[in-house]
Amino acid sequence: MNTLLNRFRAATRRGAALPRLAPLAAALYALCGSLPAVAQPEFNLDFLRGSAREADVSALASPGAILPGTYPFSVYLNGIETAREDIVFTKAATGRVEPCLSRSQLTAWGVLLPDAQDDGAPAACVDLAAAIPDAHASYNGNQQRLDLSVPQRYLVAVPRGYIAPSLRDQGITAAFLNYNLSGTHNHQKQYGNSDYFFASFNSGLNLGAWRLRHNATVSHESRGDGTHWQNQNTWLERDLQSIRSRVLLGDGYTSNNVFDSVQFRGAQLASDDEMLPYSQRSYAPVVRGVAASNARVEIRQDGNLIYAVNVAPGPFLINDIVPNRLSGDLEVSVIEADGTVQRYRQAFSAVETMLRPGLWRYELNAGELRNGNLSYRPVFLQGTVARGLESNTTPYGGLLLAEHYAAASVGVAQSLGEFGSVSVDVTAARTKLASGDTKTGQSYRFLYAKSLNEWGTEFRLVGHRYSTSGYYDFSDAAAERDRWRNGYYDATYWDPRETFDGTPGWASSRERHAISNTYYNKRNRLEVAVNQQLPGNMSLYASYNNQTYWGSKDKERNIQIGLNGRVKSVSYGLFVRDTRSQYGYSDRMVGLNISIPLGRPESSRISSNSSYTHSRESGSSYRTGVSGVALDDNRLAYGVNVGHSDGAGTSGAANVDYQGSKAAVSAGVTSSEQYSQFNWGLRGGVLAHGGGVTLSQPLQRTAVLVHAPDGAGIGVENQSGVRVDDNGYAVVSGMSPYRFNRVALRTDDLGGDIDASKVSANVVPTRGAIVQVDFDTRRGDSLLISSSRPDGKQIPLGANVFNAEGLNRGVAGPQGQIFVSGVQPREVLSVQWGDAPGDRCLLDLGQLPATQDDAPAAGYRRVDLQCRPDGRPQGS
Repeated sequence: MNTLLNRFRAATRRGAALPRLAPLAAALYALCGSLPAVAQPEFNLDFLRGSAREADVSALASPGAILPGTYPFSVYLNGIETAREDIVFTKAATGRVEPCLSRSQLTAWGVLLPDAQDDGAPAACVDLAAAIPDAHASYNGNQQRLDLSVPQRYLVAVPRGYIAPSLRDQGITAAFLNYNLSGTHNHQKQYGNSDYFFASFNSGLNLGAWRLRHNATVSHESRGDGTHWQNQNTWLERDLQSIRSRVLLGDGYTSNNVFDSVQFRGAQLASDDEMLPYSQRSYAPVVRGVAASNARVEIRQDGNLIYAVNVAPGPFLINDIVPNRLSGDLEVSVIEADGTVQRYRQAFSAVETMLRPGLWRYELNAGELRNGNLSYRPVFLQGTVARGLESNTTPYGGLLLAEHYAAASVGVAQSLGEFGSVSVDVTAARTKLASGDTKTGQSYRFLYAKSLNEWGTEFRLVGHRYSTSGYYDFSDAAAERDRWRNGYYDATYWDPRETFDGTPGWASSRERHAISNTYYNKRNRLEVAVNQQLPGNMSLYASYNNQTYWGSKDKERNIQIGLNGRVKSVSYGLFVRDTRSQYGYSDRMVGLNISIPLGRPESSRISSNSSYTHSRESGSSYRTGVSGVALDDNRLAYGVNVGHSDGAGTSGAANVDYQGSKAAVSAGVTSSEQYSQFNWGLRGGVLAHGGGVTLSQPLQRTAVLVHAPDGAGIGVENQSGVRVDDNGYAVVSGMSPYRFNRVALRTDDLGGDIDASKVSANVVPTRGAIVQVDFDTRRGDSLLISSSRPDGKQIPLGANVFNAEGLNRGVAGPQGQIFVSGVQPREVLSVQWGDAPGDRCLLDLGQLPATQDDAPAAGYRRVDLQCRPDGRPQGS
């Protein structure tokens, strides 16, 4: 036995299995035939701790087999994951252990059984192979996977990715608060000290299917006009799954499917595409840029600050922006450590006019316009609808009625097959201006999308809109009245050419006013975005946006061209950007960045990064340094660099970011002869639920509350820094609503004194839900017990050991040795090896001393304990 255990320990040191399972593997050695099979992860301890009660272990003779009982399995129907639920396994007449699948289960999974199988007993086992020709079921106990193969004609016709509504989980009753705090302290030799602080808060309450949400921000600048608190929006919403829709009361945004998106306060009833299978769904903008130093990126929409983050020097990509509305350019400000500011406009629109045949998309809105900082807030009604037809055609249209404004739109989107897809629509509007004049006009829009796979080219969006001089969209109609000043119009803007004067951040650019006797409504808008794959691991991207106005020669333009590539392990990127604002500001910038991993490319956690940029307005800058990640799950990111820029001179910088289980913190410092800067950030979440209060990283829209009693310190797979707290809870964010999401504990963190009946689960949360997932983790002893039956005979190989709750806690190995885990010090265990009277006895762990050896490195204790008679009646 000792030789066998030593051989197994040698195998586990090669990474084959957990050391604490060595005795169990030894006990199973005789069942498997050879130790190499034991050394591989061939037996899953879950199935020796389930509800199985028979001592006959002949079913374990083949890899992946299990004992009769009930176990959690993932169900795959023709290779597609369909369900995750407990499956009953029974011994068939052939002696094999087979899944007992009921008619109600098969029906729920989309299997059409012949009428002959309808015996009125939905819970009875169905012989799938006998009921449906060419159908069969197979399973793998190690993977906890059940595969059903059923001919297509016996399946309910559902699209790929379909998930039964019964699997959706509305979650628990809970309240949460997300916080994102950041600050900057600047010291300028010329201007002295200045400080800037920004915080955003997102709070919510979940009660059944209802979701209450509130967003707010607060900012403070020491050289500005004090502290500003702003309540961004508040709303109550829930889903209506029976009609694939959701209802919202409060602050919301209209879609941009027909009319341009606007913010409003009122009520909304709209279809929800997220409830569709993923194959039936069809955008938030991605912002790219380059920082010359430890910089702050601020993103505004409609003049409102919606995103702020500190970034390290070099290229950055932001893909987690939550815009105020689904259409509307984003104003990006990159504020360097020396106070210089890059500003550019990121075009954003998410046109999704094509629908699959048979699908509806609709929206009804009633409320008060709340666009940006406009003081004019008319009440309006709006409705839009689109319908996918079998001819790959999607007609759509809408109607909008408001004070002093009315508009109607009609259009059609058509698939052109290999030539791409196109949509054309016309919107007619009637606007009563603040001057009293009435304007009527039309706007014509043409959209085209095409992927040239053979050339590696993707036209993400090619769009053109032409509006006649009398046409105003709803936002322009409201802005025209808001800017009216008894005969002239007053428009505000910010000029980024202002030089840094000691004030922090965006305050260095003062608000300016453009006075005119004409409101410049939109005329032509052209948008083009192209991605091109090139040979040699290279890709080219380009975008062009141009907007002209009636009555003005000024225009807005943004051109970006970039090349990304890789040579062996070296990554590089080049870009050119040309911008021009409506008020005359223009700039042109070119840049280059290179990243080289230090160490083996496939496992390197540190890299060297260099960048160079040149701007017509701000001159040249270059920076070089190293950055990397550390700790077991890359919780710590860091970087150190030096650089030089025209005007600011040479500077050095360092930054660090730590993803903790209860919060995430970041800090950075920059220093030069002219200035020094320190920035910091703190972000996290607080979740109140039935089990108490849990601190976490920020909760995103949909989350999971992991409950693992006695599991303090155990990590969650693929979640950097997330660990179970002392109360047994952890929060996992970023779940996808109405889709399967896998949540799993890190098995490497399960110590020898932790026993888990399962370590993973699949959940299907609804939108905004906080779903609780319970793992039966128990802290207890792992014991290798030398014992014998009350009559002195050896306990049979494979005898099962159960606790008082009927959970399997172990199995008997050779020479009657019994391995158990997760047991409590004074627990009484039942050993059972057959169905006949007297085929069981009791192990009273209360008879054991505190310890009988020095707890060897294998993670278990060796003990001697006599198995005494079980005086209970058979079957009790």
